Amino acid sequence: MQKIKFQIKGMHCHSCAILIEDKLQEQPGVISAKVNDETYKVVVAYDENKITKNDIFQAVNSAGDYSAQEIDEADGAQTKISSQPDLSAKKSFAYGLGVSLVSFSIIGLIIWGALSQNSSSSASSEKTVLPPTNPVAQPSQNAPAPTAPDKNTIQTFNITKDDNVRGNFNAPITLVEYSDFECPYCGKIYPTFKDILSKYEGKVRLVYKYFPLSFHPNAQKAAEAAACAAEQGKFWQYHDKLFDNQSSGFSLDKFKTWAIDLGLNAKQFNNCLDTDKYADKVNAEEQEGQSKGVKGTPATFINGQLVSGALPYDSFAQIIDSILK
Repeated sequence: MQKIKFQIKGMHCHSCAILIEDKLQEQPGVISAKVNDETYKVVVAYDENKITKNDIFQAVNSAGDYSAQEIDEADGAQTKISSQPDLSAKKSFAYGLGVSLVSFSIIGLIIWGALSQNSSSSASSEKTVLPPTNPVAQPSQNAPAPTAPDKNTIQTFNITKDDNVRGNFNAPITLVEYSDFECPYCGKIYPTFKDILSKYEGKVRLVYKYFPLSFHPNAQKAAEAAACAAEQGKFWQYHDKLFDNQSSGFSLDKFKTWAIDLGLNAKQFNNCLDTDKYADKVNAEEQEGQSKGVKGTPATFINGQLVSGALPYDSFAQIIDSILK
């Protein structure tokens, strides 16, 4: 048995980590695989007679636009294994520059520190940084940084008839799902929720909240299209249409064609979508999700308790059953 440690670059959501872990565990020859959903570091134990290290990296790369950086246990160094351009020269330059700065005088360091503060707002190339919700009123440098809610915090939601609710509106259990129509993991959990609503009919209601991810090019307009369908009383029909056709790809023309397929007033729908009528509504729900600790999709609150990722039916059923008891 061999063991390998590596870190996945390019991953932005907790549900992605869960799906990668499942994919690795399905590979013949993989004995165990564990993905840390906060650091995205992976530990895989495997039978070298059945699967190679390159096969494992290929499984990661095939799951999305990711790259693997192997972690050398001896010194913690990482070796990048991907088709992306090699950045080692740039990293070596940066390291050499840092060493040179250490050798400067105290006065030089103070000057350099003052200059670096002016450039501290530049975006990092290694991660996606969410823009501040209020760019005018920035906190002072001495103020403590805002902290995300603890994942064990029970969140409260004011659900009204204006929300997108499926199932018994007065059900004792509420699933609030923050989702992205273009997210493949949201597509995977879509039939799971349909099964839950069928199995627990009358006991569970599902509330859909918009959370389009910036790196999905059509997610924002897909959410707006669903809101335009909701305006004509057919949100859930359009919701299902989007997920049923997710694999075919999204475009404005398809959004409008699917509206016609569902019998919506085409002129009203097209005007709604073309004028970005519900862009603010979509953005408001996304910001609400961020304030409640949502970092990726799908993110589901079961009676206020956050559950991240496209978990299987049995995992949700276990939580629901425990609440009902």
